[in-house]
Amino acid sequence: MIKKIIFCLLIFFIVGELMLRIDEKFGFFESNHFVKGSTNLVNTPEYNMVKNDSVDFTANSFRMMVLGNSYIHGTGVDFKDNFSQQLKEILNKNKTGYDDILILDVSRASSNNLDNNNSYFEFGNKFKPRVVVLGYCITDVIGNLDKSNVKTSVEDFTKAKTSGKSNKSFVTKVSDIIYKSRLLRFTLRSLNNELKVRGIILPKSEFDIELKSYTEDKKNWEKSKLLLHEMIEDAKKQNIQLVVLKFPEINLLEHQELYAKADNIIKSYFNQYPSVIYINGYDIFKGKSSKDFRLSKYDGHPNKDAHRKMAEYVFPMIQKIMLDKHK
Repeated sequence: MIKKIIFCLLIFFIVGELMLRIDEKFGFFESNHFVKGSTNLVNTPEYNMVKNDSVDFTANSFRMMVLGNSYIHGTGVDFKDNFSQQLKEILNKNKTGYDDILILDVSRASSNNLDNNNSYFEFGNKFKPRVVVLGYCITDVIGNLDKSNVKTSVEDFTKAKTSGKSNKSFVTKVSDIIYKSRLLRFTLRSLNNELKVRGIILPKSEFDIELKSYTEDKKNWEKSKLLLHEMIEDAKKQNIQLVVLKFPEINLLEHQELYAKADNIIKSYFNQYPSVIYINGYDIFKGKSSKDFRLSKYDGHPNKDAHRKMAEYVFPMIQKIMLDKHK
């Protein structure tokens, strides 16, 4: 009997391991868990204008720039359906005295506060936007934030690696060795994600570490504040309206309390600058069901409808700025 149980467990482990390794290669089952998608910059007219140094600053056009990571860029949705492109579509129907609306989207997957800072200055100096929308995510404090180490140019922007992937510690590397099994990793990850969507945070989980980056471990948050301050002060000096759109985890709309502490810290930081317009994304979806706006149960990225809803929410603010600047 014991031999049968051991044999069955062994077969289960081997089959499960093989299935997950095959899925890792071909992605047969990934739609049930996380949505993957390319967030490489599409060669938009605005990007080519900057790349070719052909922006016409004498034209009667309204220029905007969008920064951020995959949440605002649109992992899992077509580029034409992301925040910047839907906002552009709405603005084009209400040009408010401008001949053309130009929105330079330089958001990228895994961008953090350092990447956004680099993109702001590299592209801002060449595009001279009147409005910059920064899609802020709680993960923006993760990864390398030492400005002297990374510099992104317009030419290599689409190929350059972002800084948002955190360097693995020795303990993490040891853990990787211990948990080489795809089946074990899958089981642990699935358990963690299932608990998270039920409003439960496992101590020392990646999610727990992200939240505490704004409280217990403030090293990267302190670096982030310096990078953000640099952008805020430059925007003020250049008469650029900086709009910070704090993205919620769409699949956790029913559990906003998980983010309350970190959200309050982020909000308090930006609210000390009167020149910044700060938008808490949760306010946009207040009372709404996450099922209508998420990509999947375990993926916090917004779907096409969520991008549209955020674009419609931001539109009146941008329209007012357009009217004020056109006077």
